[in-house]
Amino acid sequence: MGKKNSNSRIIETANKFLTRFSIVKAFFIRLFGLTIIRYVAYSKGIKTHGNKERIDFIMGDKIIRVNRKHLIYSLDIINSFDYYHSAVVPIGYNGFKLVDYSTQRYHDVIGYDKHPIFFPSFSEPVITTEQYLEFSKIKPNSIVLDLGAYAGLTSILFKEIVGPNGKVIAVDADEQNITAQKINFSLYKKITGNTILTLNGAVWIHENGLEFSTEGNMGSSAVSVVGKYRGILKTVPSFTLTSIAKKFELKNIDFIKCDVEGAESVIFEDHKFFELFKPRIIIETHIVNNIETTGKVIEDLEKYGYRFKKIHQTGVTLPLLECYPPED
Repeated sequence: MGKKNSNSRIIETANKFLTRFSIVKAFFIRLFGLTIIRYVAYSKGIKTHGNKERIDFIMGDKIIRVNRKHLIYSLDIINSFDYYHSAVVPIGYNGFKLVDYSTQRYHDVIGYDKHPIFFPSFSEPVITTEQYLEFSKIKPNSIVLDLGAYAGLTSILFKEIVGPNGKVIAVDADEQNITAQKINFSLYKKITGNTILTLNGAVWIHENGLEFSTEGNMGSSAVSVVGKYRGILKTVPSFTLTSIAKKFELKNIDFIKCDVEGAESVIFEDHKFFELFKPRIIIETHIVNNIETTGKVIEDLEKYGYRFKKIHQTGVTLPLLECYPPED
């Protein structure tokens, strides 16, 4: 019993270490994290095998392959293995079912069959977008802001609902993500004739530009949020919610999906925007400086009369926050 309890404490400590440092101190993961990752994976029945370029997480006959530069996501893979493996159609590999996120490539996405989707790394599981859509109440002709659009699959699924006369505006600042969007939106337009609008930059509280960590994955964000050790540091254009609405001459906005890796802690301070618009908003909240951003988001949006419901996000530990406007 003593040994079992000791192992449990070690695993719990390791999980806390990885959760904390994967958000703001990726440098420590690179230096010390691999041994802990292997231990935590083993405790969950997952084997690991890797080289200088990649690491495989193996459970039974299933493999998820990750680039070593994205080692920071290991805890997510370990704790949500089936969620990430079942998002796309695996390929056969030496008797295993391999999902390879180690390089940018096309994937056949489970739940979307119009064309393969080009991802810089991890996939966007359709099951998450289904939660967005269930809350959104969008319909034909609706206007949607997709903040943190990544490879663009969620924007495409929004466009499927709002149709040719509705608008979907995909906002992202990571160069590799933007390249993936161009590929995916071009394919989508060839098949459907529908255009998705894009804005290359970061949503923030000012328009002065922003030091940004670009990693070609879902976690790219402001350096002030994720630190200097996650990806390549660049200065990118920045936009407020108000400036986005002005740029696209929006008269109304029906829905905002917000997955901006911690920037949600500042962007809703934009009082001018909420004098004009009060859309439904769904937010994936994050941990910034060891504090969940949910409290700050609620503090900001309560000023405009919003109500809230925190819900479990299928497959991952980070919650979703449903934000209901006052007239809803």
